[in-house]
Amino acid sequence: MKRNIKVFGAALDASDLGLAIQMKLAYLNRLVNGLIEESDFLDPYDGLLKLSQLLKRDFFKKIGKFPIESWLTPKPRLMDIHLINQLNYQNFTNEGNLKNYSERLKEFVQKEIFPDIPLMLGVDHSLTGGVLTAISQDVGNDDLLVIIFDAHFDGLPASMTLKIAEYVNDHPQVANPLILVNNPLQFEKLNLKDNYNCASFLHYLLKQETILPENLIIFGCQDYPNEEYRSIDNSGIIEFVAFFDELECSGVNFIPINEPLEMLRSLNQTLKGLNTNNLYISFDVDVCALKEVIATRFRNVIGVDKSTLINAIHIINKYKKSKNVEIKGLDIMEIDTHLLNRFFPKSNRIDQTIEVIDDYLKALFSENLS
Repeated sequence: MKRNIKVFGAALDASDLGLAIQMKLAYLNRLVNGLIEESDFLDPYDGLLKLSQLLKRDFFKKIGKFPIESWLTPKPRLMDIHLINQLNYQNFTNEGNLKNYSERLKEFVQKEIFPDIPLMLGVDHSLTGGVLTAISQDVGNDDLLVIIFDAHFDGLPASMTLKIAEYVNDHPQVANPLILVNNPLQFEKLNLKDNYNCASFLHYLLKQETILPENLIIFGCQDYPNEEYRSIDNSGIIEFVAFFDELECSGVNFIPINEPLEMLRSLNQTLKGLNTNNLYISFDVDVCALKEVIATRFRNVIGVDKSTLINAIHIINKYKKSKNVEIKGLDIMEIDTHLLNRFFPKSNRIDQTIEVIDDYLKALFSENLS
C-alpha cells in the first residue's frame, strides 16, 4: 500500500525564557508600528512552504496546521499581547498543558493523517511525543525504532537540570549545554517543575513504554557526561552521571558529539544490532546549531555540520534498505521562526536552515524524488 507524506505545522512555542518572550514582543511592536506586514510567515510551516523548493513538490502533501492558540505561537496576534509574559508561560507549562497538547496531537495524527506518514514542522520538541504515541499504538513499541538528531537529550527532569545549574553557577569554568540562560540561577526564577516539556518528554515516553530504550538512538547530543563530569565530586553531578549510565544500561543508544567519522561509525554499528520494521526520525535543528543553522531556539552549543547530518541519513537509508524498514513518521522541530532565512550583518552570515532541511529531506527520500 502506497502511503503519502502528509506535511503539517505544529507551532507550539510556550517557552518562558526571557529572550523568547522579548522576540515575540519585538515582533508585535514592529507590527503595530507598521514596520512589517502581518502576512509575513507566522511559523515554521508557513516559512518552509514559502521558501523551501523541495516542499513545493507534490510528493509532500500539505494539509495545514495543528490548531494552537495564538499566544502560544512564535508570532501571536496583537490582541493577545497582554498574555505574553513569563508568568503565563510558566503557569501553562507547570499545569501540564504541554502534555495536554501532545495528547490532542496524537488524536490529530490518528484522525487526519493515518494511514499516511506524518511530517511535522514545528517548534516545541515535546509535541514529538504526541506523534510517537500515535505511531507506537499503531505498530507496537517493540517494532518501532526512534532516531533523534538533537544537541540535547530531552529526557532529563527539571530538578536534575537545576542541580547542574547550581553547580555551574558556583564553578563557571565548567560548561554544560543544559544551561540555556546566561545566569544559571535564573532557573530558580523560572519555577521549573518536574513535568512533561521539551527538555523531559523522552523521560515520560520511556517510563510509559511508549518507546523502548533499546530502540532509541540519540545522535549528536552534547549533554552526555564526559570524563570531566565523571570526575566531579558533587552530589548533583554524580546523580546526573548515574542517570545517563542507567539509561545506557537499559539500552538507550547515545552517540554524543565527536569527530564526524567516529559518530558515523558509531551510528552504523548501532544500527547493525537492531532489527525493527518501523522507523521514526526526529530532527531537532539545534543538532546543527551555529553551523549552517542559526534559526534554532537553543543556540548555546556548536553542532555538527550539514555534511555529517547528510552522511548519517545515508547510513540510515542503507539500514532501511538492508532490513526492509519503513518510515512511519518524522518531524523537524525547534525552528526559530524569527531567525529563519535572516541575514546577520555583524557576522555577514545568512541562516541556511531551509537549505539544510531541503538537503536532509532530499537525502532521506532520494529514491522517491529522483
